[in-house]
Amino acid sequence: MEQEVKKPMLENSVIKPKLTMSFNETEYRLISSEDEVNLDTTIEGIEAFITSNDGKGKSETEKDDLYTGAKELWGSLAGLLKETNYTFYLNRKQYHFLKDLLEEKLEYDVNTVFVAIELYNMLGQWKESGAKQTNDKDIKGYSADATEITYIYHLISKHKVKGLGASTFLFTEILRKIGDLSKIISYYDNKAKSLSKEIQDWVVTFDEGVIAESVEALKEKAKAKKVKKEAEVSE
Repeated sequence: MEQEVKKPMLENSVIKPKLTMSFNETEYRLISSEDEVNLDTTIEGIEAFITSNDGKGKSETEKDDLYTGAKELWGSLAGLLKETNYTFYLNRKQYHFLKDLLEEKLEYDVNTVFVAIELYNMLGQWKESGAKQTNDKDIKGYSADATEITYIYHLISKHKVKGLGASTFLFTEILRKIGDLSKIISYYDNKAKSLSKEIQDWVVTFDEGVIAESVEALKEKAKAKKVKKEAEVSE
């Protein structure tokens, strides 16, 4: 049993976290390859749009069109973030601990009861997978979106355990898994927030003589990527 205890926080992350976990010498993805590619490609597309388009010398209509284009690209990213699912990998004991905690042991008040109800459908889907677990050693994937994961953490963070028995270690294992997923969620959420600000900075540079450091940094990043790609091709 893992003994290291880490307190999970929905932390800010600028470095892309690990998107897999290891179990019995097998790698399991916490987010699908398809979702990762879609998110990364959309982010790169927004950055490329900003760095390759300049509003200087353009009419107000053309500037508005550029801004609209950037907002639409960002809207696509926001939509992907809402649709992306993340995977809890739980053994049978971990699954039943979390399910029982949410369904039976936690007390809900006026501030949390509706949050708990929001998780009802998710738990219903989880039960279909949980019923198929036949031992305590193997793990199974349980899917949840970013909002559901945040809700789970919000609810179970109020739970208290007594002593250092099996339930305490199960609780820390669940919290650790939430922490691993939260790093991925925070990474992409911070990317989206940064791009939103960079779009606003970029629009300001449409005026003559205005330079935005964030936009210049994106341009330098794009140049570095191009140089690296050209170097790889020439090898």
